[in-house]
Amino acid sequence: MKLSKTDADTFYRLMWALQHFVNTKLRIVPEAHSVLEYAQCPMDDKLKVREALLADKKLIEEFVRVHPQEFSNDELAIVSGWRHFVSDRFYIERLLKKYAIFILGDEVYGVSGITESFSEIIHPSYLPLCVHTALLPFKGRIIYDGIFESYNVMFGRNITSELKDTYMTAKNEKRIIETLPT
Repeated sequence: MKLSKTDADTFYRLMWALQHFVNTKLRIVPEAHSVLEYAQCPMDDKLKVREALLADKKLIEEFVRVHPQEFSNDELAIVSGWRHFVSDRFYIERLLKKYAIFILGDEVYGVSGITESFSEIIHPSYLPLCVHTALLPFKGRIIYDGIFESYNVMFGRNITSELKDTYMTAKNEKRIIETLPT
C-alpha cells in the first residue's frame, strides 16, 4: 500500500520544508537557499541533513513553533508527530497488500510506501532485506521518511526463519504496530 497522491505530495512538502529548516539552521548544504533548491539536492546531502534531524528531535518542535503561519494546524500536527519517529536498522521480512513488514528486535511494524508500494520498490526474492530508515506517523499509518539505505547482505536459513517466527508470533498475538503516537 502507498499514500494517495495528495497525501504523498503533502508528506514531501512538509518533509522538505522541515529538512530545509534544519539545513538552514545547521548550514549543512549552504547552496540550498530555498525548499525547492533543497528538494533538488543530491541524496548524499539529504542524508547528512536527515542524520542531523534524527540526532536532535528538538528541531522538529522548533520548526513547528517557527512556522505556524505557513502551514495549517493539521499539517503542523503531522510534523509535530514526527518527534515520535523510530530510526534504526530494520529487517523487511515480507510484503503484504496492506503494508511491508519491518522488524526491529521483537517489534513488528506495518509500514506503507509513500509514492510507491514496497512491492513496486523491492522484489520479493531480495527478502529479508536489512535497511536503515526512520519510521514516522502519518495520518493514522506508519510510513518511512522517504529515504532508506539498504545493506547488500544475504541471510541464511536461521535468520530468515527467526524473522518469519517473529512476524508470525506478532501476527498471531495481534501486536503488529500499525500506528505510532502523534
